[in-house]
Amino acid sequence: MSSVLTVEQREQAGSDSYNRFEYQVHWIVCHIIGKLQEDAECIVFCEFHDDMAEFSPNNQQYQFFQIKTKEDSSDWTIAEMSKREKKKSGSYKKSFLGFIFYNYLTFGAECSHCHFVSNNDFDKEVLLWQSYIEDGKRLQTENIALYEKIKDRIKNEFLDDMPSNFDSVFEEFIQNTFVHKSELQLTTYESQTMGKFFNHLADKNIPSNTANLIFQQLLNDVRKKSKEKIKVPISMKSLVEKKGVDIAQIGKKIDGNIKNSGNYDAFHDYLITQSLSDKDINRIESAKTLHDTRWLDVNDVKYQEIVVVLRKTISTYCESCETNGFNNDLKRLCIQELQKHNLLSDSLDKSLVEVLYYEQKFS
Repeated sequence: MSSVLTVEQREQAGSDSYNRFEYQVHWIVCHIIGKLQEDAECIVFCEFHDDMAEFSPNNQQYQFFQIKTKEDSSDWTIAEMSKREKKKSGSYKKSFLGFIFYNYLTFGAECSHCHFVSNNDFDKEVLLWQSYIEDGKRLQTENIALYEKIKDRIKNEFLDDMPSNFDSVFEEFIQNTFVHKSELQLTTYESQTMGKFFNHLADKNIPSNTANLIFQQLLNDVRKKSKEKIKVPISMKSLVEKKGVDIAQIGKKIDGNIKNSGNYDAFHDYLITQSLSDKDINRIESAKTLHDTRWLDVNDVKYQEIVVVLRKTISTYCESCETNGFNNDLKRLCIQELQKHNLLSDSLDKSLVEVLYYEQKFS
């Protein structure tokens, strides 16, 4: 079984201030938006072994991200990135770089890359290190003094429990750890993230209130999953449910609902052809608006399941029966199917079945 799914997390406390937590949440959402733009197939995990982890189903590997903020404008140095804080017990925590090294040490081949992200820039030594490895060159060959400086700092953190494979793990660490200056500023990260999301949806013909709803739901989902505590070992299925955001699934859901929400005029024209009264048309259109909103909510799992069962039932009914319009037989059949799946709700509205029926016929 994957060591990432079985190893106890070193901490589950999260960011130590509200502003740092919110910055981290918004950076993760920005990362998700970027992956949506790339049509990437990956799963983002919030506060899992690091501030964020990204899993690629294609190669079964993880990338880990530390997201750190600084109030002052000073550049990050190797000394600062490898600085250790003293605990109340008198022992010392691992440094930022020490924790990154720990990921390579603990997870081996499952850890492909690690990243250190901050609102501040980095000094010349850090940028020199990065310049070599970004060009695919070995730091040990290009700049032995800088290589040994970083190695000594990391080695000092593991003196009490020196791994036998320290040298080989350090080579993975030094060649595959990348630093990034975030585009998000401490004073404007909220508006920057919202702007990036709206830009992503700019050419998709979606009302601004619907786009804002999707954005707020994505933010809340990341907040919730960042705070969720888990116990290991854990299955990948449960981990995704509790702490994961599946990029491909979000992309499909957004695109599907954008397509539907952009067709209100055409849907209205279709309803007029169905010999419905103005009152019924208004009722069905209102129910469709409510349905589109709930269907976009990634947290409303039961509603998603209800709609899937109803759509399958309606599709089968339409294929097997000659019908010129919605009728009570279809509603009774839908209720029976929901009962079979233990999904029947007292709040089930006849209008939802009508909406899904007319969407099926319209499509």
